[in-house]
Amino acid sequence: MTVIIIGAILIFVVSMIWVWHNLGNIEKPRKIAFIIIGLLIMYGFTVVLYNMTNSHIAYPSEEIQKTVSNTLILVFTGLNALIFLPFTANLVDKILEEEIEKQQAKRRIIILLIILVVCIFMEKGYLENTQEGIINIYNEVQNAEK
Repeated sequence: MTVIIIGAILIFVVSMIWVWHNLGNIEKPRKIAFIIIGLLIMYGFTVVLYNMTNSHIAYPSEEIQKTVSNTLILVFTGLNALIFLPFTANLVDKILEEEIEKQQAKRRIIILLIILVVCIFMEKGYLENTQEGIINIYNEVQNAEK
């Protein structure tokens, strides 16, 4: 469990550094606000996606469900932030610096949205399989101890 938490923290740190860098010359308070708002959006997105996947999974106890939920949401929030926030930050920087035209910005936003939709389907399946795998491992350990 500790390894997973350390890994998730590293993912968040890399994501935040990458976002900070991609925001270019934007002033520090706006960079901090972008990172905080972006992480909150990624957290909300991940919670909604997780809740879509766990409704049919029978957990042995509420404590196990809470631990699995917190861990998966932490890890996937970091991964989602790593996938979307740096590229969004780069796009925002280019728009604010007027380095790209509106049409080009629209295309990039559409591409990001398409990637988001693809990720939703992939992540939904992966979250379901991960939860089921954790429950299966837990049940095997419980049966082996009997």
